[in-house]
Amino acid sequence: MIVVGFDEIKKLVQMDDLFEPVKQSFIDYSSGKLIAAPINLLHFKDDSDAHIKIAAVEDCPYFSIKVATMYPQNMLHGLPVNNGAIFLFNAKTGELSAVLQDKGYLTDMRTAVAGAIITHSLASKTAKTVAIIGTGIQALYQVQALKKLMNFDRLLIYGRKKAKADALKDQLKNNMSGITIQLAKSVEEAVKGSEIIITTTSSTLPLIKGDWLIAGQHITALGADDAYKRELDTTCFEKANAIYLDSIPLNKQYGEFSEAFNLNSSIIGKTREFGQLFSDLDTIQTSPKSVITIAKLVGLGVQDLAAATVVMNNYVY
Repeated sequence: MIVVGFDEIKKLVQMDDLFEPVKQSFIDYSSGKLIAAPINLLHFKDDSDAHIKIAAVEDCPYFSIKVATMYPQNMLHGLPVNNGAIFLFNAKTGELSAVLQDKGYLTDMRTAVAGAIITHSLASKTAKTVAIIGTGIQALYQVQALKKLMNFDRLLIYGRKKAKADALKDQLKNNMSGITIQLAKSVEEAVKGSEIIITTTSSTLPLIKGDWLIAGQHITALGADDAYKRELDTTCFEKANAIYLDSIPLNKQYGEFSEAFNLNSSIIGKTREFGQLFSDLDTIQTSPKSVITIAKLVGLGVQDLAAATVVMNNYVY
């Protein structure tokens, strides 16, 4: 059994290493290769939580248990808000193979890559303006990951706190070129001024209204990964021409799709999993310029397994 520390993991795995493994993990999840991928959530006082995601896939040498924690009050004590580790077990013997002390790094990386892959697959290839709603680390990574796949040239940022929005703008300006970056005064302004909208918040109330959406827009919603979180109102799902989920069963339990489905179960008729999309790209029959598409992610354990396997493949014993 090996223990791989945070600093070593960051050296072993970069964003570029995860695009193919994460895409394959979507396909594996929606195929007969999936053995299991349950999610368990623990909620504590002061809005702290722990997400426990398990994954087992046929032919993979490992199965994984990922624990990711989020303790907002830690910032008051100079401690990291996000933490966690991934435990890998030998799929043939059940022995503990590795403990990856990633402190949430692999979760952040695979989430960014997953969002970028699905946005690139569904949004108009000629889209030039992207809106990012949220100002945390995932907002930064989403923009960086999407830029690797799409040649957009304008970015609108909206955050509740202007200081954080300014900080994200400065960070992106220092790391990316050829993009005009502006701050939006409201979520509505950001949405109405963009062809691609990406949400990365922990909001408990819907931020985006379906009445704002127009043909040709695409939304990738990443923040609502718990039963009480919401970023999109139910009208968004009703107005969308096509909805894509990382997992239909899990989205029926967590995030805003669950509420939209409970209010209008007919939306399932225009809903598919990402794995099905990637297995048959010809299923998109209508031009992205004439439709509204939504991609909703709650995060899958198979993505953690895929990222952790990359660590093991790159690790020098």
